[in-house]
Amino acid sequence: MELIEHYQPEFVSRFDARETPCACPACQSSDESWPHISMKLKSQQRESLDIGCETAAKEMLFNPEAFVLHTEKAAAQSDEPLSAWNEMLNQQCINLAVHPALTLDVSLYAIGVLLSKAQQHRDNGENDPVLLSSMGEQLAQLAEQGVLAQQFAMLPPIVENRIAALKEMGAMRLNLNLPMVEKMGMALKLSELSIMQAARLAERQQQLESAWNDIALFDEQPHALRNILIYQLYSDVFPGVNVSNYGEAFLGLARQFFHTKMLCAIRREQATLTQDDVAMLISALRGWQQQNPFAAEAGNTADYSLLCGLSLL
Repeated sequence: MELIEHYQPEFVSRFDARETPCACPACQSSDESWPHISMKLKSQQRESLDIGCETAAKEMLFNPEAFVLHTEKAAAQSDEPLSAWNEMLNQQCINLAVHPALTLDVSLYAIGVLLSKAQQHRDNGENDPVLLSSMGEQLAQLAEQGVLAQQFAMLPPIVENRIAALKEMGAMRLNLNLPMVEKMGMALKLSELSIMQAARLAERQQQLESAWNDIALFDEQPHALRNILIYQLYSDVFPGVNVSNYGEAFLGLARQFFHTKMLCAIRREQATLTQDDVAMLISALRGWQQQNPFAAEAGNTADYSLLCGLSLL
């Protein structure tokens, strides 16, 4: 019997070691196996947790070693293949996500550049993983030289895309684990976004950007937001095992970070943002996204979707 790599991140181990079960709303309505997730492939198996669980979200977010991987050999439990191309693309995305010379936003930008070039190769029928490895090395060199940060700083702002993404949040119905008055306050602040005119939305977006910049928690724990990125890349084998439109995948990733920042800023307007607040917001957003999965507009090219994603960073 052929043995494959079996990965378990530290945050999953810490969650499993807890003596007290989570009592968040999502856990109260789920079965015993939840929130455990296993991505079972023919060549590897990845253990993770659904961060719709607030305790799982907190373990993932606030441990700087959350994604230290514990590896062992195990028998394969699936025949679903992971192509060498997809495996290499996922690994290069992870490498850029954790590159020490890059801020989070520049890491996301670098992943966008990688996916754009990977899409070109794929569309041309070129699927040699060495192409991706070479691109990853080139981007790592540009990161060390500060070039990627310079390029990111020169991106032209496309305010309309940010306003549109903010307006979309008016449709969110989040299951927030808050006292009723605060829960109603968050719901009202979200729903009013759907009826604001463009000029008022632009003003509101600037207010929320200002509130976001005043949040001290992410300066004190810079690994938290980066852990969200690593979580998406690792748990979803980003951009995905069967995904052909990398631009759409990137736009979905960028939208998640934009919405996360705006939700944290809205909550910051109510009170000082705490670890529990962030875990609750990330958990609620995850639950909403699972019920309302993102899909780019039909007819949009991969390049267009990718550019839209870059404009949200």
